[in-house]
Amino acid sequence: MSAQQVETQVNQDNSSNTSSVQALLASLVDMAGSQAQATREMHRNLKRLVTEVERETKRMQKTSRPRRTVTQKPVNVTAAMSKWLSAQSVDAQDGGYTRQAMMRAVSAYIKKAELQVAENRKSWKPDATLVKLFNLDKKQTYTFMNINGLLSRVVQSS
Repeated sequence: MSAQQVETQVNQDNSSNTSSVQALLASLVDMAGSQAQATREMHRNLKRLVTEVERETKRMQKTSRPRRTVTQKPVNVTAAMSKWLSAQSVDAQDGGYTRQAMMRAVSAYIKKAELQVAENRKSWKPDATLVKLFNLDKKQTYTFMNINGLLSRVVQSS
């Protein structure tokens, strides 16, 4: 074998080794790229899962909290108010009525008697019964928020 043939043989071996190394390197780079993409996708999914778990935990905490219970003491009211509440089928407790029961009865009466102002359903005009009961001005409009203050007019101090 001549020196030139040996040299050609060595060049071919080097180029085949180089091409196989390059092919191996390219496949490793592709594999690393696909693994990086899979890792990013897994990270994105884990973040979504953490957010959803936190949201669900908050929702469960809200529903599992014990509701606050308020026990109101019954108060004595004027004879006219007592008579009116009896007519509205409100039961007396320990010789008096709770503010909650009275507010509920007055609100129900206002809605039942259709005393609410048409443009603003939060407001209402008193009828003859409520004017007499709470000593109200017939021309003035009131809101449901005013009812508690009006009840103070009919509560008798013990």
